[in-house]
Amino acid sequence: MKSFNTFDKIQNTKFDFVKHAWKFAIASLVIFTVGIIVWLACGLNLGLDFTGGTIVKIQIGAQLDEKGAYNEYANKIEDVFGKYNIEISQMQKEDSGENAAISVRFQDIEGYSAEQMTELVKGEITTELTQVLNADGQNTDFKVQESQRIGATASSDLLSSAILAILISSVLILIYIAFRFELLSGLATLVTIVHDVLIVFALVSIFRIEINSAFVAAIITIIGYSINNTIIIFDRVRENMNNEKIAELGANHVIQVSVKQTLIRSMYTTLTTLLAIAMLAIIGVSSIQIFLLPIIFGLIAGLYSSVFLAPALWCVMLTNYTDRMNAKGKPVKLSIVNKKKKNNDKNKDVIETKMA
Repeated sequence: MKSFNTFDKIQNTKFDFVKHAWKFAIASLVIFTVGIIVWLACGLNLGLDFTGGTIVKIQIGAQLDEKGAYNEYANKIEDVFGKYNIEISQMQKEDSGENAAISVRFQDIEGYSAEQMTELVKGEITTELTQVLNADGQNTDFKVQESQRIGATASSDLLSSAILAILISSVLILIYIAFRFELLSGLATLVTIVHDVLIVFALVSIFRIEINSAFVAAIITIIGYSINNTIIIFDRVRENMNNEKIAELGANHVIQVSVKQTLIRSMYTTLTTLLAIAMLAIIGVSSIQIFLLPIIFGLIAGLYSSVFLAPALWCVMLTNYTDRMNAKGKPVKLSIVNKKKKNNDKNKDVIETKMA
């Protein structure tokens, strides 16, 4: 009963989502600023996909499937690369049975050319790995497979494609919402999406999380999830704008009612998703964690922006628009005028709604 009472209190809160929106905007600005400072001071933690580097696949065979074997081999591999001052970007298990292997991704040693890195990996590092992981030669499945280079050109192309994908998806979202609702809702939603992406970038910069191709996928996922929460609220705003008793009290009142009506739903959706993702982040391998951590940031930012920022921004823009129209002698009322007209084709009443 207490939990239901708590949700009732949240649903019936007297909190003014428009009046206090500036406080949340300042909080976002603080996060952006800290993220920029860390970025300028330390740079972004770019992964192999964006900086270029080497991938080495070490085939170990069925022994790798034994309990605890992966951690044992992984520790030995880290020790070998550590001797050459190579920091491993990502290491993960691939395949099973006789084809079971560990894939190791790492950036080039500073000052080494691509040719020097290739020679080092194929020579000294391969010999060292063989001596440490298969010293007695008993594992007939063991072999250090040929290394794969990721060049700077491929990395640059991936970065350009990622930015282009994000820009195109954002523009298409704006067009969709402008047609589905109205232009101001589309603009507010687009600002919210940009906000969520920047928040994630700032937090990733602050916590030094690696940015790779999985991060790009996480950003696109965040955009889709963020817009879902925002659309739910603006859909309710549209319904309430068609309710003359609510609309005639002004845009601020429409926002208060709409946000409160969708608040519990938004919280439930985000919290349940967060629980599932948090469990995967805790028990998952490192490659999954790199993908999920930005999504966790994005889910929180999406709930935050869709409730506290997007509706208030829409309200401010609509209020400014009505003020300008009033100043030009073209008064705009927020109440909706419903007119009935006869549809001769379908022979039924049709409600026509428009701004008066």
